[in-house]
Amino acid sequence: MNSSKKVIRVVISAALAASMLLPSAFALYPATVKADALYLRQSPGGAIITTLPQNTTLAVIDNSSEWYQVVVNGKEGYVSGAYLAGSPNCDFTIGSGKVVCDTIVNLREQPNMSAKILSTMPNGASVSAVGVENGWYKVVYNGVSGYMHPDYLVLSASENSGVAGAVTNTAATGLSTKRAEVLAYAAQFLGTPYVYGGSTPSGFDCSGFTSYVMKNTITSIPRVAQDQFDNLTRVSRSELLPGDLVFFGSSAYSISHVGLYVGDNQFIHSPHTGDVVKYDSLTGTYDTRFQGGARVIFD
Repeated sequence: MNSSKKVIRVVISAALAASMLLPSAFALYPATVKADALYLRQSPGGAIITTLPQNTTLAVIDNSSEWYQVVVNGKEGYVSGAYLAGSPNCDFTIGSGKVVCDTIVNLREQPNMSAKILSTMPNGASVSAVGVENGWYKVVYNGVSGYMHPDYLVLSASENSGVAGAVTNTAATGLSTKRAEVLAYAAQFLGTPYVYGGSTPSGFDCSGFTSYVMKNTITSIPRVAQDQFDNLTRVSRSELLPGDLVFFGSSAYSISHVGLYVGDNQFIHSPHTGDVVKYDSLTGTYDTRFQGGARVIFD
């Protein structure tokens, strides 16, 4: 992760908000204007962009000096930190932005690295930033609301601000273009219904989904889960990379399910009748029934 933008996660309780000390430099957190009005300036002490009324909520992205770098209503600028107070608010208007990364960034259900993955966002993806919580941006991407790490979002008003850093998200670190393409291609089918015997975007079963994704991105693989497991190059759980296949069953000779590993102990799959293509964690029954992985992408 870009060390020049170290993120310090701060949990703010409503009871402490009124007396809370502001977080350390380079923290991403919400704050409110406590003066009657406060100028938003182009640079520290520079030209005035607009006037912020009392109780305006904004996102602080750098408080390393008396002039705080902030974002509010799609505008980035500087304000005097003496007139801000930390706020428990999460949801407020920040502005639109773009994902900046080498490959992909995960959109998560909660603002932490262990939370469920809701979607993956490729470099250049457009999002709406609608809040800040625990040092993460709350964003909306393709109609899905979730959280993303601030190192990978550049707001439209600040494309040269340097807020975005190099990708270090576990599911994205060091990914080749091929692996990133496979994960992004698979993600577009999130919500597609499970259909027994299905192998098209109108409906997939588990191996129908993995074979369709691989056929349309890398190469054709066997159609049935057991055949995929038997004929592809095996990898252990510790060797899994995003884009590898993961297999489940009562034994290596009775494979009943397959999915596509995305990193962070998560995989995308078409689970069973009545469900849809979605992300799941390699925990619980998936952990106990895990039989191994297989590699299709060699880079």
